Amino acid sequence: MNSNEKLNTTITKFEEFFSTQYKDEVFDALEQYPDERSITINYNELEMFDPDLADHLIDAPEDIIKSAQTAIKNIDPLAQNADLNVRISNLTNIIPLNILLSKYIGTFVSSDGIIRKTDEIRPRIETGVFECRGCMKKYEVEQTSQNHIIEPSMCPNCGGRTFRLLQEESYYIDTQTARMQEPLENLSGGTEPKQMLMILEDDLVDELNPGDKVRITGTLKTFREERSGKFKNFIYVNHIEPLEQEFEELKISEEDEEQILELSRDPHIHEKIIQSTAPSIRGYRDVKKAIALQLFGGSAKLLEDETRLRGDIHILIVGDPGIGKSQMLKYVSKLAPRSIYTSGKGTTGAGLTAAAVRDELGGWSLEAGALVLGDQGNVCVDELDKMRSEDRSALHEALEQQTVSIAKAGIMATLNSRCSVLAAANPKFGRFDRYKALAEQIELPPPILSRFDLIFIVEDKPDVKNDSELAKHILKIHQENSVEYVIEPELLRKYIAYARKNSNPTLTDEAMEVLKEFYVSTRNSSTEEQGPVPITARQLEATIRLAEACAKIRLKEEVEAEDADAAVKLQLACLKEVGLDPDSGQIDIDKVEGRTPSSDREKMNKVTEEIGNMQEEYGDQAPLQALLDRLKEKYNISEEKAEQLIKNLRQKGVIYEPSHGYLKRS
Repeated sequence: MNSNEKLNTTITKFEEFFSTQYKDEVFDALEQYPDERSITINYNELEMFDPDLADHLIDAPEDIIKSAQTAIKNIDPLAQNADLNVRISNLTNIIPLNILLSKYIGTFVSSDGIIRKTDEIRPRIETGVFECRGCMKKYEVEQTSQNHIIEPSMCPNCGGRTFRLLQEESYYIDTQTARMQEPLENLSGGTEPKQMLMILEDDLVDELNPGDKVRITGTLKTFREERSGKFKNFIYVNHIEPLEQEFEELKISEEDEEQILELSRDPHIHEKIIQSTAPSIRGYRDVKKAIALQLFGGSAKLLEDETRLRGDIHILIVGDPGIGKSQMLKYVSKLAPRSIYTSGKGTTGAGLTAAAVRDELGGWSLEAGALVLGDQGNVCVDELDKMRSEDRSALHEALEQQTVSIAKAGIMATLNSRCSVLAAANPKFGRFDRYKALAEQIELPPPILSRFDLIFIVEDKPDVKNDSELAKHILKIHQENSVEYVIEPELLRKYIAYARKNSNPTLTDEAMEVLKEFYVSTRNSSTEEQGPVPITARQLEATIRLAEACAKIRLKEEVEAEDADAAVKLQLACLKEVGLDPDSGQIDIDKVEGRTPSSDREKMNKVTEEIGNMQEEYGDQAPLQALLDRLKEKYNISEEKAEQLIKNLRQKGVIYEPSHGYLKRS
């Protein structure tokens, strides 16, 4: 059978396929043409209709798709010569990007990934109209090359060989380039993700945004770069399928599912998961419990007015050097089914959110950063305090609204960053001081501190019993070169993915009562009228998320009172650790979030009052030393504390120093 006969047979088969299987869809698309420019056919249905035709599509996609387009024109009752695109969905030939190499060039493939960047939409000449410079006769030439214009070889009328392209009379098609990288769950630590260039045309342009998770189907092609002369692969995209389900890449078999369900019925499952979280690090039970809950996450909710309540839990670990903070973050970044690890020193605001970069033709495009690529996963930010303040501000919106808004190089965009953030920071002065406010010791502003659901302070205190156990533990790891796991990491990854996908627990009345009691009683624990505010609604929302995560660990449909109790205990332990004011002995949320604690506000009032009294005595100025002595005598405020309060008042502009050693109220 020669090539023409083969082509006619293929077209006839497609005519039969469309007439029997897709008659309504084809006629609907033809009626709506040119507004509707594509028809999508399911590869499985084509394979059932004719397995040879389906196999031929994989090996010679361009010929087969052209035959399908011709078949549609042939069965069009209106004979409008409609150029409908034939899109193929559910292709079984799914190949990971890292093995999509030269042997697949020219074949029809499908691959999953995250969109890294999208370039501007530009026109491409589909059919060029040329005018012979000798006799002015016009010719149409179909353009098949992506890089250069194909002219007619010779004018049949006059034999001339020079032509002029009539740009306004030529036919154009929209085209856009985009870049896709491997899904994060496919990466093992330390490997650079593989990237692939994609070309989108016609009605596929403007369908993708940076951060989207998609399955791309198309033909793998290659082109030669003009500058370097080297060849480069790209996918000429035929079909885009969004993959919004979480952790779709983790294959959970029936055997895995049985193991997961069996584990969820274990009464000690909470304990086992805590022990399996960073097992190479000894102790820090509360921190590990919080990290375990963060991996499972709460339930995100979309309200009727389009307001989104986040379900992701954000955790900040502040601690002395050498206690294993970075190791915990690294462990989580390997364990979480979709995760990114980044360190503060080498991270910019654009690297966290999105960068505006120039494409090959000089236009601007957006390239997704860590918070966008980590969408629906975990982002671990080490050394948060070492980041420049202007870069840290990129976190504000991402932590609470879980979006990243960009206004750069004329591009206005809002990208999703629905991820949990696990951050670590070191105290400013090397070691943590219990008696100083948290904000004084970390280079982090209150707006960022207030967005973390849990803040842990981990101190390195000498203790004979703990130190000997820790030494034994470290030495054993070095001797045996292995760590004992209660639950194997691979199974735990699948367990987390399964729970996040299938469990979406709702609050029961009993759990609501426990959470309400916690909020009301904690807020009203102070007997003084102007006492400190222990917690705000933010802490209540954080506790709800923790309770939902507790229920998710057991794959429950409802959050019960015991889950709420566990969440309340963890939240209180955290607040007592960070927010206990040593002067008043009460929890003060202002101390947690880096503002002035209630006890300090009272003392500041006393300082300004005394400066006012002394101004009257000493003729409009209060001597500093006399003021310090009086504060010690009257209110038992130490000289060090008084100097700190005076410094704060100076910064706020409440008092100033007209001459050295003298103070005055503003």
